[in-house]
Amino acid sequence: MKTLILYKSKTGNTKAYAERIGEGIHGDVFPLDKFKWRNLGGYDAIVFGGWIMGNTIQGIDKFLQHWKEMATKNVFVFAVGMSLPTTESRHLLIEQNILDNYHIRFYQFQGSFDMSKLRFPYNLLIANSIRATVNSPGASPEQKALADLKDHPFVFFDNDKVERVLLVLRTLSAELDCKEAK
Repeated sequence: MKTLILYKSKTGNTKAYAERIGEGIHGDVFPLDKFKWRNLGGYDAIVFGGWIMGNTIQGIDKFLQHWKEMATKNVFVFAVGMSLPTTESRHLLIEQNILDNYHIRFYQFQGSFDMSKLRFPYNLLIANSIRATVNSPGASPEQKALADLKDHPFVFFDNDKVERVLLVLRTLSAELDCKEAK
């Protein structure tokens, strides 16, 4: 089974996940903006990863513009964000990004956070948001701890979730191989 992995990454977290999936399934990995859609025909599975901002998966609209070309293929979407994935956040992402209108396998990954990798205006927006949260009179100890993020990056890579995606891709590949052998 030939697999395509596309991604949209801001600070490198989503790219790292995409590359790991590509290595694990021997797939072709491209930034979303560099892929030539006329080359889609040779792929059996398509994986797209985007980073989350305001519950929106960045790049998902551009990716889904090509749904008609992908509708008969195995399509996976993963989203990478700072927060710990929960059932509620997963459902919110599916709903807000209208993924339930498509036949897509969806995964939510936790990413890292490093202020030094953010550019303007994102660094300013995040810094102001953290400052407002920390200085809020009712700020909890957890919220006050956000101030440390500016100088102490949070690094996380969820290899277990990547392995789940790879297991499904490998299973589909084995099923396709069996069908082609008949």
